[in-house]
Amino acid sequence: MADFASYTRIFLTEPSINYKFNDKITAGVGYNYSNYHLVGIRPPSVDYEKRFSQHITLFSIFWKIKMNQRFMFEERFLVKNSGDDFYANRFRYRINLDFKIVKFNNEKHLLGKVIEEVRIRFAEGISDPNFDQNNFVPAVGYPLLDNSKIYMGYGRNYYNGGDSGYWGDHILNLAFNYDFYFTKKQFYIFKKPSNLLGFLNI
Repeated sequence: MADFASYTRIFLTEPSINYKFNDKITAGVGYNYSNYHLVGIRPPSVDYEKRFSQHITLFSIFWKIKMNQRFMFEERFLVKNSGDDFYANRFRYRINLDFKIVKFNNEKHLLGKVIEEVRIRFAEGISDPNFDQNNFVPAVGYPLLDNSKIYMGYGRNYYNGGDSGYWGDHILNLAFNYDFYFTKKQFYIFKKPSNLLGFLNI
């Protein structure tokens, strides 16, 4: 995330591998590495973290809206700016709505997307659940090629800052999605009917 490109706050990478049971459900595991930078009005207390996750995603269609709901559990290994390390668990629920807004003369569509996610932290193990974050993004997009889309929208992130209280960010959200194949028959990313999927978010 960036504050209107004046500085970088977080660098992260998050690959995952997923299994498609059918058109309505997938499950997978992932890994995240996040490096935080001491910038902004509220600099983070964490230097970096390594995170493992497991998730189940449910797919459905409501009228002309494609909906997916992701249930994710994370095991987080964090290092503070002081050098001290600690372990934490977190649960995340995300709902994603995709729809077409208007059709252009070139047969492509202006795309719409709404994402809402709530994150619940745990004090120890899975005890004492508490609100951690809420992330909301409405965006519009356009398909550049058959396997790529670009989206721009508004992001509103709301945080539990612990002793510093609750606070939020207003974010200009720009996302580029590119889908590619490992093989045409069995292992792929986003496309081709198969059971084994991989996801790369850029």
